[in-house]
Amino acid sequence: MSGKKEKVPAEEPAPAVAELEQLLSAMEERVARLLSAVQGNAAENGRLRAALEETAAERDRLKAELTDSREGAVHVAELNEKLSRMAVEREEVRARIERLVKSLEEPAAEG
Repeated sequence: MSGKKEKVPAEEPAPAVAELEQLLSAMEERVARLLSAVQGNAAENGRLRAALEETAAERDRLKAELTDSREGAVHVAELNEKLSRMAVEREEVRARIERLVKSLEEPAAEG
């Protein structure tokens, strides 16, 4: 062995650089895939938010319809109750008229 250090060939660092370049390319590819996935998820999130807003609007519309329907049902129930009272009153008035007519006919029959 001589006291001289052996020179390392200039080609030896190239494999390390090539490995780093491959690693960098793999990382860039992975970052690109992740970016694509994030963009896809952001677009899907936008669609879901729009669908959620539509669903909320439909829910609010249906709530308003239900409230109107309930109010209508209460009104119909009130009208039915009023109609029933009027039917009873009509029968009472009819009975009174019949008694009145009968009482008017009785004195005429006696006379």
